[in-house]
Amino acid sequence: MSRILLLADVHANLVALEAVLFAAGPIGGIWVMGDTVGYGPDPSDVLALLRERRAVMVAGNHDLAVATGEGLDLFNPVAAAAARLHRSWLSAEERDLLASLPLTRSGDTDAPLAGLPFSLCHGSLRDPIWEYVFNSVQADATLRLATTKHCCNGHTHVPVIYREGEHAARTAPALDVPISLTGRCLVNPGSAGQPRDGDPRAAYALLDTVGMTVTFRRADYAVATAQRRIRDRGLPPFLADRLALGY
Repeated sequence: MSRILLLADVHANLVALEAVLFAAGPIGGIWVMGDTVGYGPDPSDVLALLRERRAVMVAGNHDLAVATGEGLDLFNPVAAAAARLHRSWLSAEERDLLASLPLTRSGDTDAPLAGLPFSLCHGSLRDPIWEYVFNSVQADATLRLATTKHCCNGHTHVPVIYREGEHAARTAPALDVPISLTGRCLVNPGSAGQPRDGDPRAAYALLDTVGMTVTFRRADYAVATAQRRIRDRGLPPFLADRLALGY
């Protein structure tokens, strides 16, 4: 099947992930651009569901922090507290899985991408773990490093598409409208588990690998349920509060 579900920054929000999987409908695969864990209430269940669905995943900064403690000193106190709790909740096998995730994947060399013209990373290809791509200059830098025509990333929690060489101001992509992947493109589906663009709905995108289009979408989910789960598990209350605001 040609429809690939693009996800990023699920952040252990099982309620949001389940809503996205339902809303997306039939798909032929799932690509996850990092930060599967961190912040949210259900890291183990999110990992299990994505493994069950044979998702293709790359590492994000929260994934490595939870797996090995790497980068915890760079986190703010709220993020660090959540990462430490996740680290204590996950089994050694689950932590090893996170630690083993590649920093990047490429359709040129990586069998799970089946030769498709896409590279995957969390931040950027210059710095797969930490760089936030917030403008077209940064996007161009990543595309110049890509061995494939296109690239998908996450990390910013904001859905966007950049075309190489087009230095227009960043605008939110229209929802539910297929966008042609002309030229070389960097696609960020936004955050499924903790959006930061003012829209609290779970963000995702659907890639059509035959028509070479991407469609940005949002899924309503039971935010109050996710908030209750965060509070019940003893995570910092701020992480629950922000879900309702989309920031």
